[in-house]
Amino acid sequence: MNSTTDGWVHLRLAWAGLIAALLVIAATFQDYGVTWDEFYHRANGKHVLAYYASFFADRTVLTFHNLYLYGGAFDGIVALFNTVSPFGWFETSHLTNALVGLLGVVGCWKLTDCLGGPRAALIAAALLLLTPVWYGHMFFNPKDIPFASAMIWTLYYAARTAAAWPATPWRITAKLGVALGLTLGIRIGGVIALVYMAAPFAAYALADAWPRMGAAAARDLARILFRSFVPAGLIAYVVMLVCWPWAQQDPIGHPIYALQLFSNIAWNINVLFEGRLVNSMNLPADYLPVYFAVKLPETMLALLALALPIAIGATVRQLRASADARFRGFAMLAAAALLPFVYFLVQRPVTYDSIRHFLFVVPPLAAIAGLTADWILVRAERGGRPVVAGLGGLLGIGLGAQLYALVSLHPDQYVYYNALTGGVKGAENRFELDYWGNSYAEAVELLVEQLERERESGAPAISYKVAVCSSGVSASYFFPPYLEWTGNELEADFYISTTRLDCDDSLEGDPFITVERDGAVLSVVKDRRPLKAFHPERLKATGPADERVHPGAISDASMIR
Repeated sequence: MNSTTDGWVHLRLAWAGLIAALLVIAATFQDYGVTWDEFYHRANGKHVLAYYASFFADRTVLTFHNLYLYGGAFDGIVALFNTVSPFGWFETSHLTNALVGLLGVVGCWKLTDCLGGPRAALIAAALLLLTPVWYGHMFFNPKDIPFASAMIWTLYYAARTAAAWPATPWRITAKLGVALGLTLGIRIGGVIALVYMAAPFAAYALADAWPRMGAAAARDLARILFRSFVPAGLIAYVVMLVCWPWAQQDPIGHPIYALQLFSNIAWNINVLFEGRLVNSMNLPADYLPVYFAVKLPETMLALLALALPIAIGATVRQLRASADARFRGFAMLAAAALLPFVYFLVQRPVTYDSIRHFLFVVPPLAAIAGLTADWILVRAERGGRPVVAGLGGLLGIGLGAQLYALVSLHPDQYVYYNALTGGVKGAENRFELDYWGNSYAEAVELLVEQLERERESGAPAISYKVAVCSSGVSASYFFPPYLEWTGNELEADFYISTTRLDCDDSLEGDPFITVERDGAVLSVVKDRRPLKAFHPERLKATGPADERVHPGAISDASMIR
């Protein structure tokens, strides 16, 4: 089978996988719970839509919560879709979020194909799609998944741009500008892509321009600046402003202020790390590397470990010879994978919720893993088909294990941990599990089933009050009419809580229901009816500390309206 035929096979497999993923998303997007941030984003989306629909007269979006500091691209799109969607707002958001996450997988595929060909692209896309921390967040993370997906497309068009230097086609430059603008229109932190793009520019200067020296080399470097960077930057700036109402009020000062604020944000919360509590404002240096090491699947970790010596050897050979266009893309990809870790080690920014704030690093890591796997398979071909088949079988087993994890953890895939911790059960009480309350939907479902059985056995049909740790609306969104959220624990008949920071121990009650994955408890429901009836003296007068569990948690039940 020749390389052209192989390419068609890999392309068809990729399309088959994409179609299968779309079908799974369509069948399961309503299974996920409502995370704490989503209520703010729903309200923000409505404000974004009202701002544009009123021709900028409704200015609520300019002061809402802290989301005015972010671009409104994704929230506004969800609000627009919700005007025609047959589903509820959060279900519509989950579907849109998942499709945007899948677009990120396609972006990873395109970038890897640009650098390594269709087989590497297929492997990279499969690795990313089947990475539980990516797949789980795809459905309910309106901040980090849209940003990460936009970022990988920015990297793709940056690689296309760099490959054509010094005379990049205008259409590629324009696409890079739009992709970067959308990235900035979601989060101003997308400016880090400009730092990434400095890597291929440096590679070009060292490997192509420097050996030639003289006026011709200088003209090439100037052409790159004024035909690639400057036009793309201007387009990106305009697109960013279109997406970001608050930035429109002060197009220079507000983006700079937001960037400075997010670089030095003071968000004080305790997080679980290696079995101990550490403060988000004073994290240990190994926090991010360790979390990535235990959250990524073993197959990806193994390929990334092999990538380093391969990359060093390839770089030395490439610099000794005349660099080809792909080398610039490799330089940028390496920067996208490594610089966030360097930034964390040097700057030590406020971080919590595991690797959520650094999800944008996962697609570049998947691309590197795909390129590494393809590099190994190319060299294995010298040993004949049995060797290639054996290595392919190992890769298939690894991907199969990832698929099994997605199925067994559904719909809580984002709590996944690899074998380095002993899986999710081994990570219990050592690392963060359900920090966003996604399992509350299942907890409510099980509670309702139990109450329905009680009614069927002759119990009176009465209403109950339910206290909830941290985000009341993450549970109350799923309540039937006879369940009512309450912030007064003295009157609570039931208590629903995640196990984060021992919030499940903050109220007494008889163990009633647990939601578990891989043997680890994600959330609990406690029955407080016996306490109210027989031991009222054991009832406390203060409610659970919402801010202790998550600083952005919402307890106001009116937010669901």
